[in-house]
Amino acid sequence: MNTRPRQKTLLDIQYRLREMLPDTLSDPCTLAIIDFGDQSQISNDKQIIVGTPALAGSDLLEVWRTDELPENGKLGDIHYRRTSTLIFGRIMVDNGNDSIESITQNIYQQISRLQQELNYPQMIRMWNYLPWINRHDDGMERYQSFCVGRHQAIDTSRGFESHLSAATAVGTHDNNVLVYFIAAREDGIQIENPLQVSAFDYPARYAPKSPAFSRAMVKQWGKSKHLYISGTASILGHETRHKNKLLEQLDECLNNMDVLVAEAHVQTGLGISDTSQLTAIKIYLIDAGNLEAVLSHVRKRLGNEVEVLILSADICREDLLLEIEGVYSGKK
Repeated sequence: MNTRPRQKTLLDIQYRLREMLPDTLSDPCTLAIIDFGDQSQISNDKQIIVGTPALAGSDLLEVWRTDELPENGKLGDIHYRRTSTLIFGRIMVDNGNDSIESITQNIYQQISRLQQELNYPQMIRMWNYLPWINRHDDGMERYQSFCVGRHQAIDTSRGFESHLSAATAVGTHDNNVLVYFIAAREDGIQIENPLQVSAFDYPARYAPKSPAFSRAMVKQWGKSKHLYISGTASILGHETRHKNKLLEQLDECLNNMDVLVAEAHVQTGLGISDTSQLTAIKIYLIDAGNLEAVLSHVRKRLGNEVEVLILSADICREDLLLEIEGVYSGKK
């Protein structure tokens, strides 16, 4: 377990042993508990189970905690817990007979309505879990349909790109579309990778509408500064690198994350300067048979201080073998 000292903040992200679940559920300041299993589900007011089974780190729970008592609520299909400064929301929709495009558009329209009506205008971080993300429906890959549906729902007026949050979108093997997010009253600072084309500027060959997210986001919560790194792949410019080469892709992911951490350090004064100082990373891995090779290589690169969760998931491009996201929730 990570034993770095922490201080009281408006928002803290911790990784706790699963045996602490009863105490964590009973803690009134727990904002959310993120768990991982075979099928996505919303277990109770606090706990979400994401349908990306844990291959490594299965003894850990991701716990979001505030220093203010959150209030429960529901608007449309979105369940939320909120404080005076932030809101954590989650929505799950059965894929059923509807297209991913229409489901995504509906979900994002509901999220926009919630932000407007409850006055949390600044989206900070989003997670999107899509069933069978590489499957083709009506001639279009589901991830492409997701991009179209999201684009139809968000405000795409001039300059919208500068307000896009950090995000992850990966595939599950159940029938539920699950989205959860953190939004705030005040904005964060968007971070882009100079070695990559910004996702919102991708050429049309990847999707009829470009992916709408930033590479990372820095957010000040009280005296703490958080870094949220989006799902990061082995991409330079806008093209996949090291096709079908596992460890080379892993290194390229970590190299891209190093660039983002360094950019955040320079631009915002973030108190870390490389990926080994992150609080945690999540590795989304297609082939569970590669678990030991990935875990061993990551530990050589990052050491033992950063928490590592490795989750079984599909990735948005079929030539990618893994994707990594990261978070820093420290004191500076």
